[in-house]
Amino acid sequence: MSALAVLDAERIKLSTIRSPLWSAVLAAVLSLGVAAIQGASAYGAAGLAPESAVTGVTVFGIPVLMILSAMVVTTEYRTGMIRSTYAATPNRTLVLVAKAVVAALCSGLYAGVLVLGAVVVAGATADPLVSSRLSLTAPDVWRVVGVIALYAVLAAVLGVAVGALLRYTAGAVAVLLLWPLVVEPVLANLPNAGTEVGPYLPFVNAFIFTDVPWLFPTYAMPWGPIGSLLYFVAVVGFLFVGATVVVNRRDA
Repeated sequence: MSALAVLDAERIKLSTIRSPLWSAVLAAVLSLGVAAIQGASAYGAAGLAPESAVTGVTVFGIPVLMILSAMVVTTEYRTGMIRSTYAATPNRTLVLVAKAVVAALCSGLYAGVLVLGAVVVAGATADPLVSSRLSLTAPDVWRVVGVIALYAVLAAVLGVAVGALLRYTAGAVAVLLLWPLVVEPVLANLPNAGTEVGPYLPFVNAFIFTDVPWLFPTYAMPWGPIGSLLYFVAVVGFLFVGATVVVNRRDA
């Protein structure tokens, strides 16, 4: 099969199962719910920044999309359909790349929509003086849309890599939730080692690039926001290459 045919096959698979719909609904509920809380509780002369208004998208919505990306792989292993996939396309690297591309495009586009929705919801629930920075015509809002969509794209590739490495949905879900939401915040806030370890944690660097506030202290980073993006890209690339090697070496 050609690369375009493999991509189309993966698109069809993703669009004909229920998990994307439920994942999209869950990501929207979490993202917009937090945005409503952020808007209703915001105060101060500085106003609510777009980066703060989209905390729910970055902290909760994107992990849900990562899990969906992992399920693109793990569901086929669970049902045994992966054998048919490899029989139709013996080039396993091409299959994994196609899954990553489809998941990344869907996650990036949907994350951009969620960011816009979060900005609108936060602006609607906030005091007019506080919501002055949340206009959809403001350049800062569209910068946030772009950086978070890019983060979602990379996170989706990471999800596919974790799914391919673990093959089991439960394990992939545990890793993709605990890693950004528990493990890294705990390590980053360790009293003695946090300042030393924090700058080298992948999701810490992702949040520094997006400039969205989360449970991470301020670090003396050895690189700037673009360096943080490149660091996260390197981690994602390393895991995806490792997943490709593992997929090609083991039985389906």
